[in-house]
This record gives sequence, structure tokens and C-alpha cells, in this order.
Amino acid sequence: MYRFIIITLFLSPLFLLTFSSYFPYIFSINSQHPIFRRISSPSVLSPISTSPPPAFFKSINHPQQPSNLDPEFRKLGTTIPTNKFYTNLLVGNAQFPVWPLPYALRFESGVNNGLFGFSISNVDEENKVFGPAASYFYSAYTPSITISSKELRNSTKLLLSNPDEFSITAKLVSNYSTNPTQPQITLPIVRGMAFVTAQYRKMSPVFESSVVFNVLSSPIKLNHGVIKYRVTLADGSNWLIYAINDDGISILRLSKTKSNRIESTSGLFSGIIQIAKVPKGNLAGESVYDKCAGTFATTALLDVQNYGNVGSYTLSWITTTKTSAPLLHYALPHHITSFQTSFLQETSLTLTSPSTGQMKAYIGSTWSLVESSLNQISFLPPNFASKLTPSRINTIKAQAIKDVSLDFKALSNLDTTYFSGKAMAKFGLVCLVVNDVLKNKTLGNTCLSKLQTAMKAFISNTQQYPLRYDNTWKGIVSSAAFVTKNIQADFGASYYNDHHFHYGYFVYTAAIIRHLNESWGVANAAWVNSLIRDVSNPSKNDRYFPTFRSFDWFAGHSWASGIFASQDGNNEESTSEDYNFFYATKLWAQTSSKTVEMSNLGKLMDVILAVESRAVKAYFLLEDENTVQPKAFLPNKVSGILWEDKLDHTTFFSQQIEAIQGIQMIPITPIVPYFRTKRFVSRLSPEITEEWTRLLSPILPFINNSWKSLLYTNHAIVDPNTAYNFFASNSSVQLDDGLSRTWALFWCAVQ
Repeated sequence: MYRFIIITLFLSPLFLLTFSSYFPYIFSINSQHPIFRRISSPSVLSPISTSPPPAFFKSINHPQQPSNLDPEFRKLGTTIPTNKFYTNLLVGNAQFPVWPLPYALRFESGVNNGLFGFSISNVDEENKVFGPAASYFYSAYTPSITISSKELRNSTKLLLSNPDEFSITAKLVSNYSTNPTQPQITLPIVRGMAFVTAQYRKMSPVFESSVVFNVLSSPIKLNHGVIKYRVTLADGSNWLIYAINDDGISILRLSKTKSNRIESTSGLFSGIIQIAKVPKGNLAGESVYDKCAGTFATTALLDVQNYGNVGSYTLSWITTTKTSAPLLHYALPHHITSFQTSFLQETSLTLTSPSTGQMKAYIGSTWSLVESSLNQISFLPPNFASKLTPSRINTIKAQAIKDVSLDFKALSNLDTTYFSGKAMAKFGLVCLVVNDVLKNKTLGNTCLSKLQTAMKAFISNTQQYPLRYDNTWKGIVSSAAFVTKNIQADFGASYYNDHHFHYGYFVYTAAIIRHLNESWGVANAAWVNSLIRDVSNPSKNDRYFPTFRSFDWFAGHSWASGIFASQDGNNEESTSEDYNFFYATKLWAQTSSKTVEMSNLGKLMDVILAVESRAVKAYFLLEDENTVQPKAFLPNKVSGILWEDKLDHTTFFSQQIEAIQGIQMIPITPIVPYFRTKRFVSRLSPEITEEWTRLLSPILPFINNSWKSLLYTNHAIVDPNTAYNFFASNSSVQLDDGLSRTWALFWCAVQ
């Protein structure tokens, strides 16, 4: 009996979660041991499918080919991710920076100050540039130190390989050849790297600066053959250069030959050079860098578990070392609040990121992060029935009859995937209310029939601009740009912009239909799953799509930019349409959960939603108590557009406050309060400058457009009666094109 009790306790999810929190090394490193395969919660990163996309997605080769790929890597036929932090290196001439964080890097090809190599920038908080009334701020890229060599000239080639979730490998050669031993500099560009590491082979190191070198110290010998130089720049910043020769004996000797140039005086060098910035005011932090010099990450392995109400994800950093030193790595604010730090050592090192706050360095190669409040939200708001009065049910029914009479097909087959998807989801929610709330079988059957008919154009891929399967970047893309010859057509979706925004609406609609008609869902699962695989394929075993095209497991949210080069890096505007995709996919998986693949997909979506909720509240939806973003920016209440190097309180299409705030609200669905809490939407306190009182209610009398409908549906979270009465008494109010009056009335009635 006692043996049974002990075994039961040992195998319980709660015990396993606690156990794995305190012993992450056991679960991450030894997880292949049979005993741990039996007792640990299995990974939910299983493939949705490994079959080719359905044939109705005709294949194309994309006109925008990836740039700078190493020919040897290209031969492998590996999927090339889009929407990643390193996209600027993969398109065009790679002239713009990338932000692995906390450093930014830029490929120097002689265009900027005649430099060749990779420059490094990190801008201190006090040097960020703010716009009028703190409407924006940014970090101006400053090439503090450029990694180079005497051999790099106009013939310098940038060769990229091994792009994945957390890293890409860059190689610099003076002239390309297939000789594997040719002189070169290789840089693993990795999320959160504490050192910018360059692996030299038979080259003469050179370092240049646009800031000017004030002081270069004499060489300092550390343990394990490590040589250190201290460098002070004219702006007062302090940097460290570490060098470890492959032979373990030779010493790299450096000399300042010009005010902006340091070069090797000891000939060709083979080994690693690491550069790190010492945080301002923390010279003692140098000893932490000393302790960890010689070790660096080359990428990370991701694993995700779901224990029911609690989720976790693990980043196991893959390291290379010359010294057996522990790994030092920087974490973002949302990581720090979910770390299980039992086997991580916190340090005093902090460096600022351009747009997501202060990063802190930790020692340890396994990051275990826990989300303890997974959502339990399904198709409808919890306890909705208890909040509906007979009078309001009659009002909703009268409106539903009007909405069901609309021409679903004509109103949804539009010239953009985005607006078509919004229309389909709007009608889907009408059908959901009619069937599951009003329980009107006759009206429900009519609504569902019309919804399925409208979806036929998309399921058969005969809409105005059909979708295509792109063999180049391996994804489902709109054909709009190829037909119109306008790369910005359909918001750039042909070039991988906004796929999570667009496809989320269709997945949402499909989930509702399958919820109401399972046989339809079974018949059309391949089409829906293809859209999900395009945006969020969870497994490298699916070779037809890259993994997690949009979602960034390091940043904690998705990126909207596809394969466009941008001086400010990637961006994310509509966080609400971002999490709408993952919520929609959760619902689709819920209706399809009879298979292991779909069950795992739903569990994965719950964890992603939890991670994103944490990140959105840290970086995008800004309460007065927010300590991540600059205090001067907090009165804006939302980020606007978050770029990798700036925040800009605006949108791509309007500078009106209702649009800037409203784009962070659409679509209004049951998942919204998981992100936009009552505390954020409105707090009745004169000391709190929350969104409604400060920004929205003063402008309501002057808004005569569809954004007004979204502001009221959002406000229903804290004041449902006012919001309901607005819709019930204003039958002519202009609605957002993704919002029906049926859903608006129901939503406000049940908050």
C-alpha cells in the first residue's frame, strides 16, 4: 500500500512539475533515459502533419530569393525561416542591423565608413532618443566596435547557414571557395548572447570604431590561456576583448594604430575572440565576464510541456567552450518573471535592449520557464448564460435574424485575405451565438449553411487571389502580389507579412464550423491544418514548413514582417490579432482533439498564449506600474508599433488615437480579457492614468467611424451595461468590418 502511495505521488503532474523545476538538468539533459521518458510530461512539439500541402495550393518559386546563403548549406535543402530577428541578413544586400539582444550587429561591407566585418552596438538607456511628448523612442545604431581582419577587403563575402529559432551562423571570407580550411571569421549570432563571439581561422584581427578608442590596456592573462584587453571608447563606454588561441599557448597582441583602429601585431590568429560591454556603473561586473569567457552558445533546443493548468518551456542552450567555463547569457524581463532559477545563477550584469527593457545576465545553460496560469477559455465567455436576461435575449435574437439574412458569400470574397478572413470570422460568431446561445435550430441551420457556402471559395482556393505554396521559403502565400505586381498587395502577405493576422480569422471560422458540424471539419482538415502549419508548425519533422514562422520563443510574441529588409528590424503592431491566431488554433485543436497531434497542438497553444500574455503585458499594454518600458512613454498606454529598435505610438495606417489603441483590441473574443485585464482597461482611481479615462472617453463624442464600436466592446470588460446600451440604442452606428451587431450585443450582455 505504501509503495502504491509513493509511486502515485511520484508520478503526479504536480510532483513532476515541482521536481522538474528544481532539477531542470535532469529533465532536460537526461530526458532520454527510460525512467524519465516514463515519468516526465511528454513534449507537445509533435508535427501536425508530415504530408505535402494539398495540391489545390499550386506550387510557385518565390521571386524574392534568400540572399547570402552559404552554397554548401543551400545544398541541404533545409527550410529557411521568415519573420525572424535575422531576416535583414537574408534579404537584399544585408545593409541593415539585426538585434539578437542585448547587442545589435550590422554586416559592414565597406558602405559605412569603409568598414568590413560585423559592427556591434548597444545603446544605454539615457542615450535613447525620444520624440515629442514621448510619442516614440529609439536607439540610434552606434558601431562601437567592428570585428574584422586585415584580409577582409572589397571582395568580402557574407555566408549564412543554420538559421533556426534562436540563431544563425554568419561567416566572412575574403574570397569564396569550397575549401573547408580557407581563412575565415565565423560568428554564431544567438539570441541573448553575453559575448559577441568570432571564431578566427588564419586571419589577422582588426577592430575599428566609429566612436574612437580612448584607451587600450596591456594584455591581461587569465586562466585557461585566456588573454583580456580592456577598451574604453570616447563616449565613456567600457568594453572587453577576450582572445583564446587554438594552440593554447600563443598570445594575441593588439595595438592601437589609429584613434579608431586596433589591430593584431602578432600575425595570423586562429582561435576565438569574444567582445562584451561592461554595464555603465558596474565595473565589478567585469569579473563575471572573466569567469565565463571562452564559452558561448551556438543555438538552443526548445521543449514545451503542458501539465493541465500549468505549462513550461525549456531552452537548452547548446554551447561550445575553450575553457570549461559556465555559460553566461542575457534574459529579457518576461523571462525573468517566469524563471525557475534553482540551477541558474543571477548576476549583477544588466544591459538595455532597444525596445523591451533591461536585460539581466544569468549563468547556466538550461532555462526552465513556468507559466502557472494556463487559460481554460473555450468558444464562449464563462458563465455567459447566467448573465443573460430574457429581454436581452430577445434583442440579440432580433439582431441575429437580420445578420443571418446578409449575403455571407458576397461580403467575404474580397480582394485581400485579411478582410476576407475578418468577414468570415464575423459571420462565424453570429452562427455560434445563434446555435449555442439562442439555440434556434432553424436559424442556426440557415446560418451554418450560408457560412459553409461562403467558405467554399477559400476551401477550393478559388477566391479572388488564391493562395499558393511557395517552394522557396516553404509557406502558403497570397498570390495578390504576383498578379498585381505590387509587393505590398494584401498587406505584403505574398512576402510573408502578417500571416498570423490573416490566417487566424480563417482558422477561427473553421473551428466554429467544426464545433457545429464535425463532418465538415474532418473533410476540410487538410486545408485548415496547412494554414496552421504555415504560421506555427511545431516540429522540424515537418519539412514542408519552417517551425514557428511568426512566434518568437525568445521575444515572447510574434513578428509581423516577412521577407522585407527594414532599418528598424522586425515589427509587431496588432498584438490582439497575434493572439487571435493562437486562440483560434486552440479552438480548432479542441474540436479535433481525438488525435494525439491535435491534442498536443491544443496544449501547445495554451502555453504560447500564456507566454504571450506575459510578454504583451510587459512590452505592449502598459499599466502605470510597468517597470519595463520608459516611464515617459507609459501615458501612451499601448506600444503602438513595437520595432526591434524602437517603440512608436502610431499605426501603419492612421495617427488617430482610436486607431492606435483599437488595433490592439481586434477582434473582440473570449480570449481578450486574458490579455486586456479589467485593471488595464479601466481603474476607478484619479491617480491612475489608465487607457479609458485618459485617452478614450474624452474623444468618444468626436469619433464617427467604426473604431467607436471596438472601443465600446472593449469597455464592456469593465462597464458592460453602458456598452450594451450603446449598441442597443444606436442601430445605425458604424461597425468594425470584423464585428457584427449580434456579437457586440451578446458580448456586452455577458461581461
